[in-house]
Amino acid sequence: MTTGPGKQGNGLRMREQKLTFYHPNAAGSGVALQLAPRVNRQESDRYNCFFFEMAAQKTAAERDGDKRVFPTFDWENKMTVKMEFADLCEMLLVLEGRQDKVGGQKNGLYHDSEKASTVISFGKIPEKSGYSFGISRKEKESGKLTRLNIGLSEGEAIGLKCILQAGLFFITFHTQLLGGMVAGAGSAGIEAG
Repeated sequence: MTTGPGKQGNGLRMREQKLTFYHPNAAGSGVALQLAPRVNRQESDRYNCFFFEMAAQKTAAERDGDKRVFPTFDWENKMTVKMEFADLCEMLLVLEGRQDKVGGQKNGLYHDSEKASTVISFGKIPEKSGYSFGISRKEKESGKLTRLNIGLSEGEAIGLKCILQAGLFFITFHTQLLGGMVAGAGSAGIEAG
């Protein structure tokens, strides 16, 4: 549960228009997942999407005398995927119980770029409460494979579902909502009928 900008509560933090799920553990092998809607951007290839970013835990929480030192995450080496309308709808199918996992019979959603091949997995955890989100990326030049996976509670999944449902509207119709104020939108606005 988010308690306000920059404040933590139940592993969530709102910061810079991003929602972050922090799941550290004592072994230092936890993961964080961050979602950021990308609208009102000047780069035309970044409109109409959410960025999902994952980072591995760098350090575990510890005590330094009377002070608690919070765990840290490796955001410098994060993995980022661009989730567009169809990708988000696949996630909503899972969150609404219409599908067990994204991609139907496939092993997830497949994204390919010049540098890497990426598989995004998201599904209900069988025989348990909650969901699992993962990114698996294989670099084309080096063949290096990186995988990160995070479990989301039923409560986190409800919040995620609401964010994605509302987000679909905004990433689809943001130029009409802002009356053409978005760079590259021209003078298109909301037309009177």
